[in-house]
Amino acid sequence: MKEFTLLTGATGLLGQYLLRDLLARGLRVAVVARPSKTLDARSRVDAIMSRWDRIEGRYLSRPVVLTGDLSSPGLGISREERIWLEKNCRAVVHNAASLSFTTGGPRTEEPWLGNVGGTTNLTSLARELDIPRFHHVSTAYTCGLRTGTVYETEGNRGQKFGNDYEESKLEAENIVRDAGFPESPTFFRPAIIVGDSRTSYTSTYHGFYTPLRVMASFMPMMQGMPPIPESMWMMALGLQGNESKNLVPVDWVSKVIAHIVSKDYWHGRTYHLTPANRVLVQEIAAVTKQAIIAQYAKEKRIRKTQPQSSQVLESLANEFRQQMETYSAYWRDDPDFDASNTLEAASELLCPNVDTAMLRRLCEFALRENFGWPRPIMQAPEFDVATKFAPADAALKVSGWTEQKDECCIDFEVSGPGGGNWSVWAEGREPRIGFPQPGKGPHVRTSSQALMQISRGRLTAKKAFQTGQLIVSKGEGDPYEAVQVIHKMFFQQEIVS
Repeated sequence: MKEFTLLTGATGLLGQYLLRDLLARGLRVAVVARPSKTLDARSRVDAIMSRWDRIEGRYLSRPVVLTGDLSSPGLGISREERIWLEKNCRAVVHNAASLSFTTGGPRTEEPWLGNVGGTTNLTSLARELDIPRFHHVSTAYTCGLRTGTVYETEGNRGQKFGNDYEESKLEAENIVRDAGFPESPTFFRPAIIVGDSRTSYTSTYHGFYTPLRVMASFMPMMQGMPPIPESMWMMALGLQGNESKNLVPVDWVSKVIAHIVSKDYWHGRTYHLTPANRVLVQEIAAVTKQAIIAQYAKEKRIRKTQPQSSQVLESLANEFRQQMETYSAYWRDDPDFDASNTLEAASELLCPNVDTAMLRRLCEFALRENFGWPRPIMQAPEFDVATKFAPADAALKVSGWTEQKDECCIDFEVSGPGGGNWSVWAEGREPRIGFPQPGKGPHVRTSSQALMQISRGRLTAKKAFQTGQLIVSKGEGDPYEAVQVIHKMFFQQEIVS
């Protein structure tokens, strides 16, 4: 039976929250991710999950990590990963997207490459592997420059677009609709996603944060000048200030998506993830100014220089206008988004009110974190389970797993930093590992911390089993035999009671 849901875009802001919320709802998740310049794909995802461990105060389950790239045909995944997906994946949550707002560029570049090319590659693979369910994260702004009320049932109505991002996302929706999935796809159309409603956390500083970031870079040059007028960036973008925007916190968007994905009844619809209240552009501008002045005054980062002339302010305004030109259409007055489907499916998950206090916290977080720069150094887990497999070069090696006998398979799930999902075959003298095969045998759950204590002789596997730190469920036979296999897999010896 297929059990896994494949998530794309897991390392982006919304993807990080979807990882947590999908796993929290008991779904078994696989992700496809690219390596970075310094970390492989599994380490990138593990760093995200380790952060959730710290915040939640508990060890969360780990997803299966596949190394790939949506811009490559077949996602560039290996033959073994492809076979595993075909056997075990039942649904896709397509969250990966290019957020480039450029307009008029060739379709071989972003946002077309990611939003259209990536969606084409992913839907083609999903159809080839007979994955029946497809959930697509789009945007409310596929409506383009339309005014009035935009309904969830509407798509292409001949609208004009403010930028290539909007048009590419509508084209991606059409690709999913035309792919011929046996079950009707589900579409999520969030408005402008901002940071966490409670913690203000964000890892992405575009869109709402762009004026704040650009204006903050000007502050050290403005000692002795009048306070920055709120009208500076509104005038630069040709705005009046009474335009209204739909801002939605990332934690709410993720919870609604995870809720609907986990409930089969609500599949096959389109959902506008939009707030009950809209925020005026002049309110955003005022909060932006106040946050910048307060932060820089607190940190005393403004240099003591001679007062500047009004020509300097005009020069800065011109520079600001140039840097914000790409986003001019982004700040236009929003239409009214009908959200009837969302209100029906997730009536208990009300969108937090995005008020002045929340806007101020969002700005303060971005300034305090210096817009995510320099990037934090990822710490390696204290105990990386994959590197403890024997032989040393067998970590995540799956050669020959398709020929293994199902009855010899143990489904092994390790939560916590350095954890993951594997299968262990007890055939022969030495156990072998591979991708997880749920339903093929006993399911063993433990944490990387428990395994670390066992490896250091501070805990026996028998004690871990008796105290609930190592849990065996499903399957037939003696649960302790599965524990014995896992112990030998890591430590090349029988369990010492």
